[in-house]
Amino acid sequence: MERYWKKITVFMAVASFIVFASTVIAAENWGQVASQINSEQDQAVEEASETERMMKMDKADLEKELAQLEAQEKREQRALDKLRAEFESLRKQEEQLKQDLANEQEEIDAIEGTVRGTAKDASEVSRDNPITAEYPERSDVLQEILDSKRFPGMESIQTLADFFFKEMSEQGNVMRRTGEFVGPDGRNTIGEICRVGIFTTFFRKDDGTVGFLVPDAVGKRLISISGDIPWAAQQQIKEYLDGESNLAPIDPSAGGSFSKLTTKESFRDWLARGGTLMYAIAAVGLFALLLALERFVTLATKSRASDKVISDIKSMVSKNRWKEAENYCESKSRIPTCQMLKEVMENAGETQEVLENSLQEAILKQMPRLERFLTTLSLLAAIAPLLGLLGTVTGMIQTFKVITEVGTGDPTMMAGGISVALLTTQFGLATAVPIMLVHHYLERQVDKIVNDMQEKGTSFAVTLIKQQGSVSEA
Repeated sequence: MERYWKKITVFMAVASFIVFASTVIAAENWGQVASQINSEQDQAVEEASETERMMKMDKADLEKELAQLEAQEKREQRALDKLRAEFESLRKQEEQLKQDLANEQEEIDAIEGTVRGTAKDASEVSRDNPITAEYPERSDVLQEILDSKRFPGMESIQTLADFFFKEMSEQGNVMRRTGEFVGPDGRNTIGEICRVGIFTTFFRKDDGTVGFLVPDAVGKRLISISGDIPWAAQQQIKEYLDGESNLAPIDPSAGGSFSKLTTKESFRDWLARGGTLMYAIAAVGLFALLLALERFVTLATKSRASDKVISDIKSMVSKNRWKEAENYCESKSRIPTCQMLKEVMENAGETQEVLENSLQEAILKQMPRLERFLTTLSLLAAIAPLLGLLGTVTGMIQTFKVITEVGTGDPTMMAGGISVALLTTQFGLATAVPIMLVHHYLERQVDKIVNDMQEKGTSFAVTLIKQQGSVSEA
């Protein structure tokens, strides 16, 4: 509509210009000009009416077009809203699918980790037991699962299930076969192999040599355990292989115990493992041994006085043969009781109190010779376990110091350190117990001799007192 108004304005301006120009140029013909102007005015009015009519028609068309456009806008707006709703729904669906995918991925990763972890455990089991030497291909299958970059599918899971079912069935079997193994001399040897479950495997060569076998580092070969096998174990193996016995030596630790059994360690190496205090405990034990030997030899030369010896001495005394009695006692130097009686006879003729005092003095004089080194042995018996305890405490301190520095990641190292630390306590107790037993035995021997001296000395003193009384009456 604005377009039409512009046309009208231009048209009116042109008309006015023409009229003005006509007036200026032909002022003399005013009537003609006026008539022309009127004619043009009528024409302009007519054209304006036509223009207005056309404008009304254009307005109606525009309003109709506007209504159509508004209706189309509403339809497109509804379509847009619908598309927006669909987009929002699809976006939420996409987020849900992404979340589900993430959850599924976590489950897939967990399954993959479980399968690969199980495959790793199976590989270790395969490597550490003798069954793999009979079925070496199974370790290769397990290694393929570990090395594969693809997701382990049902085929891998089935392989692992078959492995463990086979493992369980073979654990209850006793397998005898002829096969190759590494013999005690380090060479490949062909011989009879007998596997009892997964715990114990032993062999017998053509020359009758028997021994135990364990898997090597890879698990595909069997190697013999080095060292000397006890005779009893050898006989059990031979009798079992010959069918003479249903008993066979079994090692639940899969060769660990037999390795310890066949491994020999010298006493010197054992002392060195325990540390410096082991030598100190050994010195205590050696010193105690020397003292005990000296006491055994000394006390072996001492004996108790027999009734015949005492009767002979009393007979000589009753006949006043004092010199002969003294010489007789001196000849019995191995009998402490006789030495005591000789000193008592030197106080013959004295009062009862003097005789009793001389008797106690003679016994006390013999006691140091008899009890010599017994107190030292008792002290050594107490020192040995204390030294062992000191060594254990020192070793434990060192072990915990190592744990503080490197952590507890290696239980074997911790157990080894504690085991070494306890060696001193073991050695200390092993040294102290025999010393205490020897000390007790020697002490009892001395007590027997002292009791014999007291008994025989009291009897002899009574005899002297009676004899003195009879002499006084006469």
